[in-house]
Amino acid sequence: MKLFEGERILVLGGSRGLGAALVNLLKSENTDVISISRKSQEAADFSKPQNWEQILNRIRELNPSRIFYCAAGGPYGSFGQFQWKDHSWAFRTTFEFPAFLLHSLVQKPVENLKQVLVIGSSVAESKADPGAASYSAAKHAVRGLVVSLQKEGIPFDLRLLSPGYMSTDLLPMDSAPRREGKARDPSKIASLMIQSISDPALRLQNQSFD
Repeated sequence: MKLFEGERILVLGGSRGLGAALVNLLKSENTDVISISRKSQEAADFSKPQNWEQILNRIRELNPSRIFYCAAGGPYGSFGQFQWKDHSWAFRTTFEFPAFLLHSLVQKPVENLKQVLVIGSSVAESKADPGAASYSAAKHAVRGLVVSLQKEGIPFDLRLLSPGYMSTDLLPMDSAPRREGKARDPSKIASLMIQSISDPALRLQNQSFD
């Protein structure tokens, strides 16, 4: 029997990067994997608050056993060169919607839900990240929310999984992490994350994957 066989898992933000890698890996586990993102069959835009109740209702209809929240992003470059709407998009997608989702699930749990895994950032959580200020700020907020909720006795297992730099379209080709060889393959990070969930010896609440 495979690890998640027979389960229904939602990957929110599963159309590219780490989210897409997780979807592909979970499909090999004979799992009912559903990707929800702007570009997936189950289309949703997490950056628009007017859509949030509709997305939440759909999640409740699907009644998953696990949810991975992978959606994130933000402009790359000096903070002042972008318009405020660009930074607002980063805050809403990376922090505000997952905060809304967790608040809703704590207030009214989904029947089959046993675990929510939120993707953090080991870089943003540990040091300055010039060129990614709004993304970094949102990831700081994500960590603060998750580690605080973990102390509140919420009705499902909540974990923060924090990768380092990855080779995705969020990281510009001319960025320092790519030039310095620090950007890792998202499929390898996805495999490590699944292993951390399944291996009893690695079962920690929060983990970094640098």
